[in-house]
Amino acid sequence: MLPYNINKVVVWLKRMKYVKGFGIQSPSAFAFANDVINDHRKYGEYDLLQKGGKQVGGVTEKKARLMFRLSRFHKADAVWFYSQAIGCYEEYIQKGWETTLIKELKAPFSDLKDGAEARNIYYISVENDYEKTYEALRKVVNTNSFLVVDNIYRNAETRAFWQQIVADERVSFSFDLYYLGIAFFDKRPKQNYIINF
Repeated sequence: MLPYNINKVVVWLKRMKYVKGFGIQSPSAFAFANDVINDHRKYGEYDLLQKGGKQVGGVTEKKARLMFRLSRFHKADAVWFYSQAIGCYEEYIQKGWETTLIKELKAPFSDLKDGAEARNIYYISVENDYEKTYEALRKVVNTNSFLVVDNIYRNAETRAFWQQIVADERVSFSFDLYYLGIAFFDKRPKQNYIINF
C-alpha cells in the first residue's frame, strides 16, 4: 500500500479531468459538488477542533471535514453510523450542525425508521454485514436523506457493492469521491458523477 501522500497524488492525477465538477450538467449536482464536496474554505471550526485535541491527518481529516460540510449543508436530524461511530467525525459533524444526533445502526435494525420528513445521513463502513445493512436501509430511507459509503475502492468486493448502489432504482444522484461514495434517494434523474476529491 502506498503512503497517503503518494497515493493522494496518484488518485488526483487519475481523476484530474473531474476537477471542479467538470461535466456535471445538473445545477443542483454542480452546486453540491462545488459548495459542499470541493469547498476549500477555511472554516474557523476546523481550527477549534484541531486545538481541541482532534488531531487527525491525511484522508481521515479530508473525510472528517467533508462530514462537517455535509452536516452543515443538510442540517441533519441524525447521522447513523454502521458498523460503529467514528470518534473524530462526531465532533466535526456536531460543529457543522449542533442539533445533529449521532446514532449507531445495529442489527436487526428495529430502530431504523426514517419518517417521511426526517433529514438523516447514513454512513456505512464496508465491514462485516454492510450489504445486509444497505438492504435494510434502502427499504426505509426517504427522499430527504442520503447515504455515505466509506472505502468504496478498498477491493473488488467493495467496488462491486458501490456499483450495486449506483444501479439501485431508488438512487438518483451518486458521487464517487474515490475514498467515499455519496448516494441520494430523491426524484431527480439518475446520474453518477466522479469527483476529484
